[in-house]
Amino acid sequence: MKTVPAVAAVTLASLFNITAAHAEPTYPDKPVSVIIGFSPGGPTDAIGRVLFRKVAEVMKTPFVIENRPGAGGNIGSQDLARAKPDGYTTMYGTSSVTTAPPLFKRDDLNPEKAFDAAACTTKVPLILLVNNKISANNVAEFYKQIKDNPGKFFMGSSGNGSIDHLVAMEIASKLGQKFQLVPYKGNGPALTDLAAGNVNFMYSGSFNSALPFIQKGTIKALAVTSSKRSGALPDVPTLSESVNELKGYDAGTWQALLAPKNTPANVLKALDAGVQSALKDKEVLKSLHYQGADIMHMPPSECQAFIKDEYARWSKTISDLNLSAR
Repeated sequence: MKTVPAVAAVTLASLFNITAAHAEPTYPDKPVSVIIGFSPGGPTDAIGRVLFRKVAEVMKTPFVIENRPGAGGNIGSQDLARAKPDGYTTMYGTSSVTTAPPLFKRDDLNPEKAFDAAACTTKVPLILLVNNKISANNVAEFYKQIKDNPGKFFMGSSGNGSIDHLVAMEIASKLGQKFQLVPYKGNGPALTDLAAGNVNFMYSGSFNSALPFIQKGTIKALAVTSSKRSGALPDVPTLSESVNELKGYDAGTWQALLAPKNTPANVLKALDAGVQSALKDKEVLKSLHYQGADIMHMPPSECQAFIKDEYARWSKTISDLNLSAR
């Protein structure tokens, strides 16, 4: 009679262990790394730190920012592609994930092949900025000046192959514009030279850097490149509403949370839920507004399709311009 309880206890213990072994752990149950492929202090880093501080609160797990700059964001992308697809290594990526791979001939970093989209977050248009000595007061007048004076205007950019350079060249091809390109090592030096009159115009996605110049009147904002007006510059028209040949035009930078390819669907869903909850926070929204960022929410599957389309778009532009970083 004494052996029956003992056998029952062993059986129950065995069943418990089998159940525990097959139970899925709650995600996340340890810190999550968030790679940012740029140096601290830039717009992606600034938004990422505010956003993932709130995501950490929502998901009750630390989200640790890891800056891994280099090769136009490819260093961070490469590290993500090599990571285990378990949701504990992610990347807060930008439009550079669709421009840097074709520039550096890194087909292995094609975002459709290398990553799963967890959450699209924000979109930031570029601002068409001109020096205050330019007589044009609207974008149609300014574009006419460029067209009437081929090769006489100088455009600053944050570097060859950057999104502002690619957008400028895409627009130029649509409108038959010809001008001189002046590449800089970043947006800041280009803005400074624009204010000084050393270049005539530029397209900038750095709202927090450009706004002081706009407010001082040293540069003028003529248009934004998004399909809708920016909440940070509501009085500045879009190219779409201002130039007949650019009806429906929409371009700029954007940000998304990415994971290695083959990350489980339940993990992607949990990350998306955490991010979308954080994007409703007042302090997060305030920070996004300061950066000129508008919410760009879509389900992970639509986000993946959007990134695929962006990669095809900018790969073609880079090929047409015969650009290469190698």
